[in-house]
Amino acid sequence: MKRRVTIQTPLGEALQFHRLVGREALSQAYVFDVDLLSRSNAIDSAAVLGKPATVVMETESGSPRYLAGLVTRFGLSHEDDRQAFYKMRLRPWLWLATRRSDFRVFQDQTVPEIVAAVLGRYGHPLEQKLSRSYRTWTYCVQYHESDFDFISRLCEHEGIYFWFRHEAEQHVLVFADDIASSHAPLPGGETVRYHPHEKAGMTGGLEASERIYEWASSEEVRPGHYLNDDYDFEKPRADLTSLRQMPPGHDHDGFERCEWPGGFTQHDDGETYARIRTEEQLSERSRVTGRANRRDLAPGCTFTLTRHPREDQNKEHLLLAVDYDLQENLQASEGVAGSEGSVQRFAFEAQPTSYAWRPPRTTAKPWTEGPQTALVVGPAGEEIWTDRYGRIKVQFHWDRLGQRNENSSCWVRVSTAWAGATFGATALPRIGQEVIVDFLNGDPDHPIVTGRVHNADEMPAWQLPQQKHLSGLRSRELGGGKSNHLALDDSSGKVQAQLKSDHQSTSLSLGHVGRIDDVSGRRDDRGQGAELRTDGHGALRAGQGLLLSTEARPNAQGHITDMPETVARLTEGRDLHESLSQAAQAAKAHEAGDQDEVAKALKAQNDAIKGSGGDKAHGLFPEFQEPHLTLASPAGIQTTTAGSTHIVSGEHTAITSGAHTSVATGNSFLVSAKNAVRLSAARAGIRMTAAKDDIDITAMKASINALAKLNIKMEANRITITARDEVLINGGSSYTRWNANGIESGTNGVWRAHAASHSLMGPASLPVKPHSESDCKLREGGASNEGAGSLAR
Repeated sequence: MKRRVTIQTPLGEALQFHRLVGREALSQAYVFDVDLLSRSNAIDSAAVLGKPATVVMETESGSPRYLAGLVTRFGLSHEDDRQAFYKMRLRPWLWLATRRSDFRVFQDQTVPEIVAAVLGRYGHPLEQKLSRSYRTWTYCVQYHESDFDFISRLCEHEGIYFWFRHEAEQHVLVFADDIASSHAPLPGGETVRYHPHEKAGMTGGLEASERIYEWASSEEVRPGHYLNDDYDFEKPRADLTSLRQMPPGHDHDGFERCEWPGGFTQHDDGETYARIRTEEQLSERSRVTGRANRRDLAPGCTFTLTRHPREDQNKEHLLLAVDYDLQENLQASEGVAGSEGSVQRFAFEAQPTSYAWRPPRTTAKPWTEGPQTALVVGPAGEEIWTDRYGRIKVQFHWDRLGQRNENSSCWVRVSTAWAGATFGATALPRIGQEVIVDFLNGDPDHPIVTGRVHNADEMPAWQLPQQKHLSGLRSRELGGGKSNHLALDDSSGKVQAQLKSDHQSTSLSLGHVGRIDDVSGRRDDRGQGAELRTDGHGALRAGQGLLLSTEARPNAQGHITDMPETVARLTEGRDLHESLSQAAQAAKAHEAGDQDEVAKALKAQNDAIKGSGGDKAHGLFPEFQEPHLTLASPAGIQTTTAGSTHIVSGEHTAITSGAHTSVATGNSFLVSAKNAVRLSAARAGIRMTAAKDDIDITAMKASINALAKLNIKMEANRITITARDEVLINGGSSYTRWNANGIESGTNGVWRAHAASHSLMGPASLPVKPHSESDCKLREGGASNEGAGSLAR
């Protein structure tokens, strides 16, 4: 008798079909268990394992129906005197994707593109009948999961499902997302009649009896509301909440399913996912189960039921799953004449096409089991690769395909000790460093750097364990070997804090100062206290005033500009300055006014330095009222230079000392005053001595006045008095006048002249000598300063 069901294998007629039991459903990899007969009990499994095989059924229309797959299991079951019995398992080629697991990164791709990339490696046919556009996933990780689980969970998330179209030579994997545009009717016709009483045709020949003979429909309570939400750090204030309400119309249909995180950063994507999740919830509200003997029933096909007594059942449905039970009579399989024919039973599950079908999210997403480490990567030639948010790229140790460059991962956010609006702590990981990576919500698609660790290539800042007493921060010059560091040295009895830049060896050291060099750490001791030093330029600037003082404030007592000793000395100096000035004015040595202005300026300056107001209870203290620079010391202030010292005041310069003021110069002592020079000694005298040269006193436009309460005494080898016009000597009431007209002497008393001899001769005169060249130059300079055009000699 002719067999109604046959099988095609690489062994040809060596294997005969006996029975097939299996289930095929949307978004599932089917399993067909096939019983086979053979005259040989020595078939090698390697001859069929992994190779295609196809079960062929005759249908009522005469067109063959195929169930194709790959042989994934084969073996001898048992044997009798006449034949051997074998068992074979057929699965789709997609099942091979369960045999391969991986860790793999996909960037800037849609799910359809990822699916095509993953399954394209298998070399089997697939089609994508997709009706909408899909979001681009910035970063998507296949994390320790099989290719099958990976593409299954992605498709479930996006609402994509699949089935297989069986053909004579192959089976084609078909992906779809919409019932209306993606599915074709049953090959034998789009209508199927329902007749529960006609069960003829379940066995025997192929008379026109293919029908559905069992039909059971049911509905269940399903929630019709769905809400999802997520967070996008680039839009931290954005409301990404999406709410979908599609109540099915029965009691208790208003329950809401809430999901967070929703797996999106764009509101439109959230709306799409809310619709898909709602359709997923509602796709199970109505189900039809049944039995039939129609041989072309296949998941993914549509049909329209007819002749059902309930008219609401006579509509189009989508086949979701089919259970197969096919059997050839043993004698028929052996070709024994008169034996009964085949048995073909089909059970199915369907739903109306009036609403969408979405695959349930049954494939769990893998979660990370805690933090892991990765290497910081970036383009060749760069040491730091970052974006405006301070994010970095990393290469995970499990990523076999990554090239350790800027394409190895998405931009990964970096945790920091302090993050605020343009303030906080920043220390960007550098290429080659090892970082600790955790994952938000345990999701491998959302890495975040939470820390950094050293390794054999990236050793600690200072040599350990030798420099275990050092704590702090140390950076390294980009493209060079210099560094900056903030070191806290906790050496026993030698604690210090040091802020240093290798550039021109610039550092601020506090405490027990010691040199800290590169990775070697603490070297030689250099003293105690504080040192600010550099091999380059230096500047110390304070916009509201600066105090440099050696007045002690043990343990930092008092406020920072506390200087009562300094103010007291300045006040004493001002008082001394003012009293001596008044004494000089009283002695007519100084004119009134000039010294008064200086005294007033000193008082105003002292008041500004001392400050006023303040509220100690609230941390407020008297501060500089003007930006003065104040130098103070209880011991002394020294200044020295190998070059010149220049002191400039835009107003007054006052020098006050409670004891002596001594000026010594290795060359000349030069004093120039635009107006007057006044010297006054309140208690002792004034002496001027020229040890080796003349003393010249010149009044270029006025007189020289010498006044003594007692005597004026002049001693010299020779005294010359020269006057261009006249010399007048007046003592008491007697006088003598010398001029060009002659000599005149007069007295009210006795005029005596004593001489050993005397002579009175004729007229004689001595010309007045002109001024010396130096006198002329002095006069010319004075005239120039006064604006005169000529000078009489």
